[in-house]
Amino acid sequence: MTAAIDPVGAHVAELDRVLRGPATVKRSMIAEVRDGLADAAADHRDRGLDPQRAAAAAVRDFGPVREVAPLLQEELTARQGRRTALLLVVAFPATLLAWDGLWMTGRGWSTPPSAAVMALARATDVITVLIAAAALVLLVATFRGKPLPRWVTGLTGLLAALGVVGCGGMSVVMNLLLPNAGEGLPISPATGLVIGLTVVAGGLVARSAARSLRFSRAASRSHQGADPQVG
Repeated sequence: MTAAIDPVGAHVAELDRVLRGPATVKRSMIAEVRDGLADAAADHRDRGLDPQRAAAAAVRDFGPVREVAPLLQEELTARQGRRTALLLVVAFPATLLAWDGLWMTGRGWSTPPSAAVMALARATDVITVLIAAAALVLLVATFRGKPLPRWVTGLTGLLAALGVVGCGGMSVVMNLLLPNAGEGLPISPATGLVIGLTVVAGGLVARSAARSLRFSRAASRSHQGADPQVG
């Protein structure tokens, strides 16, 4: 004899399958849904329904996955956009300050930079500040219902990706334009620390950018009635 399927467990499992978002936030959201359905089922049992029918009634009251998932996905997407925007607000200014501190202590390039290199350096500083400012605006926008969180998160992911590619690419070009390419920065603990900070920050931003773009796409597909599962 086949055991009866638990309606609450099946419903929660389906939500867990289709939703995409930050792991910790998603786990908390799924646990909250499971607890809410369990409480609703308990209320129905208190009214005289048997456990199977009580669970089915709780699921029916909660709503089908195709209606509930887009709302939950919006929240997950907004949370990811918030994380990426906050990372940009912190990482880009921190990296800029670290490099400025390196120059101020006299541990910068060992060879005098050309006018083109200085222009690129100034442009990188300006872009860094603009990215941090734009990220701050997007961070505030993730707390609002409009514009839609999926579009804000998508823009945040795009901004992060452009920031990594733009600032990283300009830094490479600057070092290549030095008179002795590859020997511009003297080896020192301070230099290694700043370079390490830059690499780690760039990796974190790139990873967060990819997630923001992926989850915003999942939210769009969810609202179009398609399966929001993405690779």
